[in-house]
Amino acid sequence: MAAFGAPQAAPQAPDYKCPSPMSDGISSLSLSNNNLLVATSFDSSVRCYQVAQQGQQLAANAVAEVKSDGPVLCSDFNQDGSVYFAGAGDNTARMWQPGQPTAQTIGRHEKPIKCIQYVQMHNGLVITGGWDNSVKFWDTRQPNPIQSITVAQRVYAMDIRSPLMVVATADVPAHERQQNSPELRYVYTFNLQTFQHSTQPHSMDPSPLKHQTRCIATFPDQTGYAIGSIEGRVAIQHVDASKKDKNFAFKCHRQSGQQLVPGKQTSEVYAVNAIAFHPLGTFATAGSDGVCT
Repeated sequence: MAAFGAPQAAPQAPDYKCPSPMSDGISSLSLSNNNLLVATSFDSSVRCYQVAQQGQQLAANAVAEVKSDGPVLCSDFNQDGSVYFAGAGDNTARMWQPGQPTAQTIGRHEKPIKCIQYVQMHNGLVITGGWDNSVKFWDTRQPNPIQSITVAQRVYAMDIRSPLMVVATADVPAHERQQNSPELRYVYTFNLQTFQHSTQPHSMDPSPLKHQTRCIATFPDQTGYAIGSIEGRVAIQHVDASKKDKNFAFKCHRQSGQQLVPGKQTSEVYAVNAIAFHPLGTFATAGSDGVCT
């Protein structure tokens, strides 16, 4: 029973399930400014929904679908939501106008494309990060990349808030490491204002987290980034070296586990799958525990 005079909690709306669900896991979601939602899946499909609010409820109508030749791993919209971009396990980057029957190939890596993002600069660029240890810049009107950057390992996460671009890579494989060397996972920062003249990063630092990187997101003011790992932990990092004392990390997406030893409580640790910033600077995380915080 609630305490006398305590405010009553507002009833929580039930989850809404989109029609025509995927037949395999969802790999990415992108929402446009005109309320189009695109979902990509390991079943090689890309599905587009028109999202609308009906009273207190959300509704989504399936409006289009295209198929890829491999699992689709990442997605993004252009500025006005009229064009959608996707990167896939068949090494291709594609551009699709929802409502059109097919998608146009605009770029290719030597291995699967893990990250893709549209940038409103130079009349619109598409930037991709792949498991071939490269980041490529595409003008959709040209067949070849206008710039390519080589990084230490496979690109696992990338985010851009121009002019800041951050790229997080995989661990250095054991067979490539020198004896007793650390399992380094790097984070690169780039200034996109200089990408046409130089491919050198502004910084290249080991990840502040001890385990595999899962996601990364830039601050709204482009002064730093938040990075999440499979260990249920997020680190806040500043690009300016003079603000390094403001860097910190915290635990999240953890639940009490079984008490295997008397007097000692274990924890169930879940990966941090996504980080999203509000323009005012607050942010939310989503984890494999099915919780957003």
